[in-house]
Amino acid sequence: MKKTFYTGLLLLLIAACKKDEKASPDQQLSNRITYVIADNMFNFSSFNAVIDRTGYGPKLAGEGPLTVLVPDNNAFIKAGYANAAAVLQERAFTLNNMMSYHVLSGTWELNKLPFAFNQELTTALGAKMYATRWVKGKDTVLTINGTPVVSYNLPASNGLIQVMSEVLQPLVNQTLSDAIAADTALTFLNVALQQSGMKDLVASKTIYTFFAPSNSAFRSKGFPSADSVGQTDPAVLKRMLGYFFFPGRRFVYDYVLTTDATDKSEQAMYNGNNITVQLVKNGAKYTGITIQGSGNTSPINILKSNVLTGNGVLHITSSVLSENQ
Repeated sequence: MKKTFYTGLLLLLIAACKKDEKASPDQQLSNRITYVIADNMFNFSSFNAVIDRTGYGPKLAGEGPLTVLVPDNNAFIKAGYANAAAVLQERAFTLNNMMSYHVLSGTWELNKLPFAFNQELTTALGAKMYATRWVKGKDTVLTINGTPVVSYNLPASNGLIQVMSEVLQPLVNQTLSDAIAADTALTFLNVALQQSGMKDLVASKTIYTFFAPSNSAFRSKGFPSADSVGQTDPAVLKRMLGYFFFPGRRFVYDYVLTTDATDKSEQAMYNGNNITVQLVKNGAKYTGITIQGSGNTSPINILKSNVLTGNGVLHITSSVLSENQ
């Protein structure tokens, strides 16, 4: 139903833009990005509330060209905002960061990007994001930071709108080390990195993907407190941590796109050993992944995915990845 609606919207907007080729300046203004969003309040009312609260209206109604990544209302619900009124209750600082991360200078026709993973794009304010265009089955899939694009290249007279299935999280931390230290749910992991002497590694310029166990995951593994982690032999922690991350940037949906019909794949980790990645489906739709180490008796859930940093991606896990001894 949603795809049908967006296709209909796209056809209407294309027709409007064709008329605008000979339209007056006033008619051109009536098709600016802000007005296209406002005219589609059924799907974009929450994002329109962000525009109103942050004062971005004049910029999005300006000459452009701009490309705006617009999360639909369902995306905002996933992010914890039930409706436009809930968006308006959010802190202005949070909404300004959110808004600025969804605007790119220029016209970006995502369907014309090369078939490649995680191609670097830059927002209007200079922040990095990563676009993938790939084929899965019979479908060509577009993602930004691992988030599928619902509909792309909706035209406005001053740019384009790309409709997102989730609200993108702005890049806040420059390193994985900083992101782990800043998250109170990862205190035990931060101590483990310090005690093992590996903190500098995940603060380097090398790109890594890190499956980060939560504090409760460490407790289940037999560490009752952060102090108990700090009292563990550094060599033991180093061996354990080497099974949590690997070089390269991998968002959850990257696995969806690269895994074959078995819905399972292997991922080589920093220590050279593999974990198993299992795709999770709801009907015909892929909704995420689980991971499992050779020593884990059951799959591990991803509690929070696709936390982007300047040197990689963080996925917070419900259990500690373990190897057979």
